[in-house]
Amino acid sequence: MKTLSILSFGFAFLTLPLVAFSQFQPSGQTATPPVATPVAAAPAGAVPAGLFEPLPILNANAILRPTYLQGPNFTVRNPVPTTAGANRYTIDSDFGVFEAKGNLLLTRRIAEIKALAQLQTMSQSKEFTDALKQAATVPLNVAQNLVADPVATIASVPKGIVGLINRTGQSIKEATQNRQAAPEQGNVVSNVSGFAKTKRDLAFQLGVDPYTTNPVFQQELSKVAWPAFLGKFTVNLGMAAVSGGVGTALSATNLSSSLNDALRDKSPADLRLMNLGKLLGMGVSREDANNFLNNNALTPSTQTVLVGALTQLGNISGQAEFIRQATTSQDEYEGLSFQQAAELIAKLNKDSSVSSIKHLGGLTVCQTKDGTVVVPIQWDYVAWTAGTSQFATALKAATFPKPATAYSAMITGVASPMATEALTKLGVSLQQKSLPGPLQ
Repeated sequence: MKTLSILSFGFAFLTLPLVAFSQFQPSGQTATPPVATPVAAAPAGAVPAGLFEPLPILNANAILRPTYLQGPNFTVRNPVPTTAGANRYTIDSDFGVFEAKGNLLLTRRIAEIKALAQLQTMSQSKEFTDALKQAATVPLNVAQNLVADPVATIASVPKGIVGLINRTGQSIKEATQNRQAAPEQGNVVSNVSGFAKTKRDLAFQLGVDPYTTNPVFQQELSKVAWPAFLGKFTVNLGMAAVSGGVGTALSATNLSSSLNDALRDKSPADLRLMNLGKLLGMGVSREDANNFLNNNALTPSTQTVLVGALTQLGNISGQAEFIRQATTSQDEYEGLSFQQAAELIAKLNKDSSVSSIKHLGGLTVCQTKDGTVVVPIQWDYVAWTAGTSQFATALKAATFPKPATAYSAMITGVASPMATEALTKLGVSLQQKSLPGPLQ
C-alpha cells in the first residue's frame, strides 16, 4: 500500500469541508445531530468503522459559558457553524454586529464589547464633555486625526505608526529624525507616542488588548484617551475591569507579570527590540526575525506572547522554523493560531520536556524527550471526517528525530465521541480544552 505523506497536505486537512474543532457536547449540550455517512476510497485501516460524521451546527447556548453567551450589551447568535477548524460566531451588540472566527477571537470581542460599554458611559458624563471641549483648544495638529482615524494614525495600531517602525526597524525618534513639527504644532512624534501610552494604560484597565484590530473599540478608546492624555480628564472607570483581566484578552494562558508589564509600558518599537533580542538568542537569523517582526498580521501583542512562549523552551531544534512558519500568517486569526500553538508547546514543556519542534507540510509538531509526538493546534471542534482520518494516518507515517513512543494532539477545543474513539483506536490520544476558553 502506498503510504500517505503528511507533507502532501500539511494544514490542508483543516480546509476540508468535513474538518474542524470546538466543543464536545456534555450533558445538556446539543447540536444538529450528526449522521454517520459512508465514504468510499478511504485509506486501508484509516477508518475503523468505515463511517464518517458531518460537521454539526452547534448551539451557542449549549456550548458557551454564560458570560460569553450574553450580557447587558450583547448576545451571541445561536447557530454556530464549524468550518476549517474554527467555530464561526456572530455577536449582536449595542455597538454593531461582530464576527468572531474561533473561540479565542470570541473571548476578545466579548471583552471589547464590555469595555465599549464602560467607555461609552465615561464619554457621556459631564466631566468628560467639559474636558473634551478644553482638549479641543490644544494647538496640536494631529489631534483630529488621532481621534477620527486611530487605526491609521496611532502608534498602538500596527497599520499606523507601528507600520512605519516595522519598515525602518528604528525607534519612533529615529524614524522621524529631521521631520520635526513646526513650533505651533508641538512635537507631533512625542505627542503621538504619549497618546499611545495613554491608550495602552486605559486598554489594560479595561482588560482589552491595546493592539486589537477592532476599529469600533479603537475609535471609542481614542475618544476617551485624548482628553486624558492632555490632562483634562481623569479616567475613573467607576466599575471593575472586564472579568479575567487583560491576560484573558491577550493570551489563553496567564501572562507573567514581567511580560504583562512590558506589553503595557513598552512602545511598539521597544517591544520590537525586546522580541528581536529573544529571537536572536534562540538562534533565529536576523533576516527571519525581521520578516517575523515586520508582518502586520502579527500584532505587537501576538508577537510578544508567541516569542515569550518559545523562550520558555530554552534553545531547542525547530524554533527558527516555527518563526518562519508564523511569518506566513495572512491575518489576525492565522497569527493567533501560531500564538496558541506556541502557548500549547510551552504548557507541554512544563510537564514533559520538549526536545524539538518540526513542521510537516506546515503543520506544527513537537516531540518530548521521552519520544512522544504531540501536535499542538488551535482546533475548535473535531468531528470524525475524511480529513481527520488522513491527518492521523499521515502523522503516524511521518519520521521524527527519535523513534515515536506515542502520539497525541493538544487541541484548544473538543472532539465528538466518534472522533475521540476513532483516533484512540488509531493510536492518537486527544488532550481537549488544553487552553482556557469560552466553552462550558
